[in-house]
Order: sequence, then structure tokens, then C-alpha cells
Amino acid sequence: MTCLYAYTSRGTALVKSFIGSLNARIDTKVIQTPISRHVFEYTGQGNLLLYVKGRAEQPLRWGVTANVIKRIQSQGKTWLVILLFESYDSGYFLTQNEVESYIRNVWPLAKDGDYKPAVGSYLSGKQPFHSIQEFVDAVGIKTV
Repeated sequence: MTCLYAYTSRGTALVKSFIGSLNARIDTKVIQTPISRHVFEYTGQGNLLLYVKGRAEQPLRWGVTANVIKRIQSQGKTWLVILLFESYDSGYFLTQNEVESYIRNVWPLAKDGDYKPAVGSYLSGKQPFHSIQEFVDAVGIKTV
């Protein structure tokens, strides 16, 4: 008998490693929230929500769930969407204003209730980060 719960997707492994690397930093705590298994609260010298999705397989297309975005928006906190690819320290981050603009103007909403951002025109103008330090510096997370 195969245990279905023993399998972890490579995308999920990227997310776990990303969160672990943030938690390894001094004066930083990142914990999962009840909003979704993909939404984490960052606390340190600042407080924000991180909606983190990982994709290790081609094509690089993520599922950003519309209902999760609505729940995040209702929290009244600053939030980011992070789309990881290839390794835990490579990805795109999008501010809440960028996500809301992409939702209105660019990202298609699939029948499953997910927006489907992908590399190329769906992330126009975005440059990926390639290290945890580059991510931290880019989003302005202050650490000691």
C-alpha cells in the first residue's frame, strides 16, 4: 500500500526550504497562517503576509487562488506573492498592488478558481531574484 502523504511535490519542497531559510535569519520568524497552507506571516522588524507558491516543473505556471487572495486582502496587512522556481532561492515577488493590477488586467482566472501567472507576458517587467539576500534586500525586510 502506498502512503499518499509521504509524497512531497518539488514545488512544496521549494516553499519549505524558502521559509526555512528566512527562519534561519537572526530576528526573523515566519509561521504558517490559518488562511492557507501557502500563506505565512513574517515577523521581525516588520510584519507582512507572504503567499508563497513553488513550481519546479515546466511549464513555469503557478496557481494563485482567488479565494486566498481575498482572505489575505481582508487581513489589513501588507502582503506579497512569491512565485518560486528551480530552487528555493529563485523566484519572483509581487507586491499587493502589482498582484491586484495583474488580476484586473493580465492574469486569466481558470475554472478551478486559480489565476494562472506564468513567465513572459503574465509577469511583464518583473525580474526574478536569485538569492535569499537579494529577496530580502528587494522587499526591504530589515534584519540584524
